[in-house]
Amino acid sequence: MKTMMNFTTSPEDTERYASAEDLRAFYRSFGCDGLELMPTGEADGGGIITPDMVVGVHLPCLSDWMDREEEHLLAHYRPALDAAQRLGAEYVVFHAAQISDEECFTYRIRHSDREVADAVCSLVNRLLDGQPYTFYFLMENLWWPGLNFLDPQITRRLLDGVHYSRKGLMLDTGHFLHTNHALRNQGEAVAYLHDMLDRHGDLIPWIRGLHLQQSLTGAYVEEWLRREHVLSPDPEERFRQVYEHVFAIDRHLPFTDPGVRGLVERIDPRYVTYEYITRDREEHARYLRAGTAALRGSRKTDKCAGEAACVQAEASQRRKQASGR
Repeated sequence: MKTMMNFTTSPEDTERYASAEDLRAFYRSFGCDGLELMPTGEADGGGIITPDMVVGVHLPCLSDWMDREEEHLLAHYRPALDAAQRLGAEYVVFHAAQISDEECFTYRIRHSDREVADAVCSLVNRLLDGQPYTFYFLMENLWWPGLNFLDPQITRRLLDGVHYSRKGLMLDTGHFLHTNHALRNQGEAVAYLHDMLDRHGDLIPWIRGLHLQQSLTGAYVEEWLRREHVLSPDPEERFRQVYEHVFAIDRHLPFTDPGVRGLVERIDPRYVTYEYITRDREEHARYLRAGTAALRGSRKTDKCAGEAACVQAEASQRRKQASGR
């Protein structure tokens, strides 16, 4: 099993490091084998990223894509797939879901899981059939229509419908938790994930990768759904509204419950990415210390335990801010 930290080519990430050596030393200090890279600018991040660092590539996301022309979609994804092959990535990640701004804001959904799954298969087959790619193509869940791990029949439909032989699933633990607004603590979250695995049975070996993170924001969503919400007609304001709402739900915090190790051992994935959203290098280091300690099942130092508690206190404060309390 390889472990990675997520990283983008955005200056918000790259400017935290003085050099490629500095970045490499940082992730290695937490036992990580490399990066899961999401390119958002220069492919090498201005010289910070070297190909040997890149284990996986997260493809650029298109949330609302089912009504777009297929040629537009091919033009969007093909360069990213080709770049991942040139980098020697062992896997790529693709969001197998569909959601528009309006659906995200109102929770009034237009497509069924089955409709989205069939559209994903059609697009992926156009992208991958006949191509000389060597990476694993891992389909990731969101909490919207498509792959969300709520129905094993949909998961199986995706796997059966994609022709590419090196296909698989990327389970984002935090995304799955957003399908249950009643969850309030990490113990409940671990149990909910195990219940999903119970139902998926023989499909578990297809989970080749994990995005290991959590955010328990069901209370925020329940409060959100009690009120009517209107999107602005102004594109910039609309983007801000949706961005703030999505990241009030999806906080990408460390999973620190003692049950995390057993959960990962049950799945036995090839790849685990500690996928966090952080404000600076120091916060990222604190999250990585807490998350890696949980996966190792280690509480050898008071420092790791104390930082896990600090992370949870920060999460609680952010939830209160997001909900306006």
